Amino acid sequence: MEIPDMKTSTAMRFWPGLLLVCSTQAWSQADTPAVTALQPGNKLQECRNCPEMIVLPAGDFMMGSDENEAERRDNEPLHAVIIPRPFAMSATPITWNQWEACGRDNWCDGESVDEALRLNFDGTPNTDYQDYGRGTRPVVGVSWYDAQQFVGWLNWKTGRDDAYQLPSEAQWEYAARAGTTTPFPWGDDVDFNFGNFGMPGHEVRGGYAEGRDVWIEETSPVASFPPNAWGLYDMHGNIFEWTQDCYEADYAHAPRDGSANTEGNCANRVFRSGTFASNPYMQRSARRGAPYPNSARGRNYLGFRVAMIL
Repeated sequence: MEIPDMKTSTAMRFWPGLLLVCSTQAWSQADTPAVTALQPGNKLQECRNCPEMIVLPAGDFMMGSDENEAERRDNEPLHAVIIPRPFAMSATPITWNQWEACGRDNWCDGESVDEALRLNFDGTPNTDYQDYGRGTRPVVGVSWYDAQQFVGWLNWKTGRDDAYQLPSEAQWEYAARAGTTTPFPWGDDVDFNFGNFGMPGHEVRGGYAEGRDVWIEETSPVASFPPNAWGLYDMHGNIFEWTQDCYEADYAHAPRDGSANTEGNCANRVFRSGTFASNPYMQRSARRGAPYPNSARGRNYLGFRVAMIL
């Protein structure tokens, strides 16, 4: 493939399946490309430290779990959801590199997150604290409010006027399933070749290594495992991920159009996925995280990814 001349001044560059803004100058709001022509499967990255976004198709799916699904929970009632139009999802969870770029622009409070990671939940020093590494590993320890600050930074950085958001629960599960109906997108059981998972026991938690999963009691760099059918990495395992939704156990007021639930307990927000220390039932596509307070910081297994309205 011939690479475009990078000496050219600011211009929009189109490569197969990828839309990038290339410039010898700093990224700016004026550089943001139009997104209306993007098609499912296309990729979009709007600034040097912005996440790579993948366009997902409109469609419908059954959200939740069937009564016969092994280890299902009562807060996963099966119901139909329609995703009326394409949207984009970050290919990976937000990384430390991306989070720290937000901090350099004085939007994200990296210092407070670092301090919280070094404390127990009661405020005492955590003598067992371990820094898993930064760079391309997922940022952890952030609250729901911290994730909102990052989203605000992305919208400011790209001039998108609230197009970037946290994904709704429905968007997250739709993206994780990628057209599948089984407990995991690859089948009925946890497979350590597809994610950074914890112990294989029923209720046992803790680090474990098998197959491609060589990380024990720590995060893995994002995209260390194969993506799902829609090109998304780490939708299962590695870290929990915040969503936009207020928590409601029975989905009674959850919109059926894929938007976020604004009813229920909005002091607590839902998180999805499983972690490097979670047992198998927590890794399922339908599994809903026990909600945490919006302000919860310091959890070394909790981060987020972002979605984007097109």
